[in-house]
Amino acid sequence: APGAGASGPQARAASGSCACRGAPSAPAAPFAAGAMSAALQDEPKICYAGGKGVVFPISQSEQDWPRGLRIVLYLLGLSWTFMGVAMIADVFMGAIEKVTSKKMRRFNAKKNRWYTYEVWNPTVANLTLMALGSSAPEILLNVIDIFAKDFFLEGLGPSTIVGSAAFNLLMIIAVCIVAIPEDQVRTIKETSVYFCTASWSVFAYIWLIIILLVSSPHVVEVWEGVVTFAFFPLLTFLAFACDKGWIVKKTDEEDEKPKIIPEMTEEEFAKEVENVRKCSARDLSDDEMARIMLALAEPRKSKAFRRVEATRNLCGGKKLKVGMLKKSLSSLSFLGRGRSGLVQTHPAEEEEEKLKPVCTFAHNTTRYAVLENAQRALLTIKRTGDITIPAKVSYKTIDGTAVGVPEAADSTKGEYAKNGDFVHVQGELEFKAGVKEMVIPIKIIDDAAYEEDENFFLELTNAQAEGGKFCAIDPDFAKAEIVIIDDDQPGIVVFPEEEMVLEVQREDWVVHIPVERKCGANGEVTVKFRTEGDSAQPTVDFEETEGEAMFENGCQKTLIPITLKGSFRYQGTRMFRLILEEPSNQAKFDVHRDGGAASAICTIRIQPGAADVNKVEKSWTAVRNSFAASQVGHRNWRDQFVAAMSVTGCDEDADDPGMMDYLMHFVGLPWKLLFAVVPPTDYADGWMCFCVSLGMIGVVTMFIGDLASLLGCVMDIPDDITAITFVALGTSLPDTFASKTAAVQDDTADASVGNVTGSNSVNVFLGLGLPWMIASIAWHMNGSTGARAAKWEALYQNDAELTWLGAAGSRPQAFVVKAGTLAFSVTVFTICALACLVLLQVRRVTVGGELGGKSKAVRWGSAGFLCFLWLVYIG
Repeated sequence: APGAGASGPQARAASGSCACRGAPSAPAAPFAAGAMSAALQDEPKICYAGGKGVVFPISQSEQDWPRGLRIVLYLLGLSWTFMGVAMIADVFMGAIEKVTSKKMRRFNAKKNRWYTYEVWNPTVANLTLMALGSSAPEILLNVIDIFAKDFFLEGLGPSTIVGSAAFNLLMIIAVCIVAIPEDQVRTIKETSVYFCTASWSVFAYIWLIIILLVSSPHVVEVWEGVVTFAFFPLLTFLAFACDKGWIVKKTDEEDEKPKIIPEMTEEEFAKEVENVRKCSARDLSDDEMARIMLALAEPRKSKAFRRVEATRNLCGGKKLKVGMLKKSLSSLSFLGRGRSGLVQTHPAEEEEEKLKPVCTFAHNTTRYAVLENAQRALLTIKRTGDITIPAKVSYKTIDGTAVGVPEAADSTKGEYAKNGDFVHVQGELEFKAGVKEMVIPIKIIDDAAYEEDENFFLELTNAQAEGGKFCAIDPDFAKAEIVIIDDDQPGIVVFPEEEMVLEVQREDWVVHIPVERKCGANGEVTVKFRTEGDSAQPTVDFEETEGEAMFENGCQKTLIPITLKGSFRYQGTRMFRLILEEPSNQAKFDVHRDGGAASAICTIRIQPGAADVNKVEKSWTAVRNSFAASQVGHRNWRDQFVAAMSVTGCDEDADDPGMMDYLMHFVGLPWKLLFAVVPPTDYADGWMCFCVSLGMIGVVTMFIGDLASLLGCVMDIPDDITAITFVALGTSLPDTFASKTAAVQDDTADASVGNVTGSNSVNVFLGLGLPWMIASIAWHMNGSTGARAAKWEALYQNDAELTWLGAAGSRPQAFVVKAGTLAFSVTVFTICALACLVLLQVRRVTVGGELGGKSKAVRWGSAGFLCFLWLVYIG
C-alpha cells in the first residue's frame, strides 16, 4: 500500500499537519503509518464533531448545542449516573455481605465438640471483597478503559484511582474526626492490621513512582505489571497474619487479669489478707477473698498523677512518687480546690506545720474493698504520737461512683435500697486516753441488680486534742477509698444442648428450645434471638423467627418456640441455627461454647423419620429438595420489583415520606427498576447476585467515564483534573456517609479509618495492577502487527522520553504509561498521605484516639489540616 512502513522523517512530516479542533474527521483511506500519524493528530476530542467514547455521545448533533446547555446536561447526567452506581454498589455490597457471612461447622478434636466458624476471615474479607465493593467503579473504569482503548493508556482511569485515594484518606477521615460527639474519641483497636495496611497504602504509591520514573521510565514492563498485581495477595496474606497474631503477638485486654502487687512477698501478702479479714464484718470464702485482693491489687492513680507523670517522662524530669506528687500539686494554685482529693495547705496551716503535733490521726489503709452482701464495712482509724491525752477527729463519707443515702432513711427499709449503695455517716470519733484505734462502721446496701464495682470515700477532718494542743491528720492517709464489689451475678446464658436433632413430621409443629442461665440468676435479663438458615431454608423447613427471650429475677430457664414446617422428606438431614445475641444487664455468654463471647449458637438438625422409608417417595422428595432452595429466591425477586416502585421500599416502620423523598424516588426510579433485575442473594449463596451486580457496575461505569470526559472536554478541563475531582468525588460520596455512620456508631475507629488505608492499597494493586498486567502481556505477545502496532509506531517510535528503549525507528513495542501529570499527582498524594498518617499517630498519642476529641479546636483543626492537604493535592 502507498506509504506502508513509513517512519522517522516521513512520520514526523505527516504529523506536522494539524486540522482545526472540532473539524469533521477525514474519510477512510488505505492504512499507513504516516496516515495514522496524521489521523492521530487530527483525531477529535470526545466533545467535538467526530469524537466518540464507549457509549456517548449518542448523537453527533450534540456538537451543535450551546456550550452552556451541554455543561448543564452533562453535569446532570453525571450526577444521575453517580446515583445509579451508588445504588448498584449497595446491591453489590449486599451480595458480598451474604458471601462473607457464610458459616460452617467443624469438629474440634481438642475440645471434643462441634463449633460454628465463619468461612471468611474479617480482615481478608475487608481487603478483598469489601474493598472491591467500595472501589468497584474506580477499578472497573481502569479495566474497561484498557480494553476500550485497545491496550493504550488513555482516559480517566489512573488519575481516578489516585484522586479517589486522596479523597478517601483526607476528606473522609476529616469528616469522621468532626462527626464524633463532643468529649468522645475513637481509637483503632486492631493496630497491627492498621499499621500493615497503612504502610502498604503509602508503599503502593511509592511503587508507582518507581515503575513510572525509575525502573523503566514511562513504560510498564511485564514483570512490573505482574509484581504490582502480586502485591495484592501478598498484602492480603500479611494483613491476615497480623490479624492472627503471627507477626505481632496480639493481646486481648479483656483477658488480662489484674495482678497482685509483684513486689509483695508471700509473708507480706499473707498479712494483707489477714488485714482484709479483720476489716470484714463476716467470714469470707476463698473465692470472695480472691475477688477482694484482685480489686486491691493495683491502686487507682488520679488523673493529676498520670498527667504530671506523663509530662515528666516525656521531658526527662524526675519520676514522681505519690507523696511527692501531692506536695507538687499543693503548690499549684491553678489546679483548683478539692478536685485532687488531697489535703490542701493554707497559710494558717503553714505556721502550724512548724509545730510538732502531739498526735496524728490516719486511716489504717487508703483503700478498702467489701462485698455488697457484707452488710457493713469496718474502717479502722488509728492514732499515733502521745496517746495519753484525749483527742477527737471528724469524719464524713463522700460519694464516688457509689451513691450514699442519709442515715435517717435507713429506717424506711426500702426507699434507699432503690437509689443508694451505702448509708452516709458523719460525726466525730472521740479517742479517750490510751486508745490507739477506733472503728467506723458503714452500712452497705445490698440490692438484686447487677452493677459494676463502685466506690465512695471516707474523709478525716478537724483533728483536735484536749487543752488546745496541736493535733494533725496524716495527709497521705486523710481519705480512704471503699470499693463495693457487686455480688449480684446475672448469670451466663447458654443452650443446655448446643446441637439438637429432630425428626421431621408430616404437619407443621412447634418445638420449644430451652435456654438456661447458670452461675447466677439475679435481676431481669433479656436476650435477643433469631434463626439463621443453612441447608434448611426458611419458610420451607422452618418459619424464620426473631424476638427477645426474658429471664425474670431468679428465673434460670426459658423456652423459645420455633415452628418447623411439615414435609414428606425421607432422606437427607437439613440444618439451621438458633442464635442468641445482645444479653442485657451485663449477662454473658459462655466463651467455651459455640458462638464464643459474642453469641450463643444452637444448631438444629432436621432428619427424616425412621418409620418413613419408601423408595417412590424418596425420589419425589429429592426433586422437591432441589427446587425448595429456589422458592425463597423467586419470592424475594418479586419483592424487589414491588419495593422498587415504593417510595419507602415497602418499609412498614418508615416515617411518612416528604417531598424530597418523592423527588429522589422518581429521579432514581429507572435505576431501581433496572437493578431489581439483579438476582437476590438467595441464589448460590449470593454469588449470582455478586456476578450480575458487578457486571452492572461495569456498565454504569462506562456511562460515568464518557459523561465525565464530555463534561471535562466542554469545560476545557484536562482528563486528569476531571478524574481527581468530579469522578473521584462522585464515586466516593457513598463511602463518605458510610464511614461517618461507622465512626459515630462504632466503639472503635477500625471501620472508618483502617478500611480506608486497606482500600487505597487494593485500588493500586488491583485497580491498576490487573489492567496494566493484562496490557503489558498483550503488547509483549502480539503488539507488533496490525492497526495497534501502527498507532504505537506513530505515537512513540520517535518519542524523546523513550530513548532508553532504543534508537528511533527500531524500538520494541511495549505498554507505555507516560508519567507526566500522573507521576506528579502520585508524588503529591504520597506526601499528603504521609502527613495524614503522621497526624493520626500524633492524635493517637496526644488526643487519645484517631477520631474525635474533647476540644473543638483540636477536632476542627485536625479536619481543617486534612482539607487543606486535599486542596493542595487537587491544586
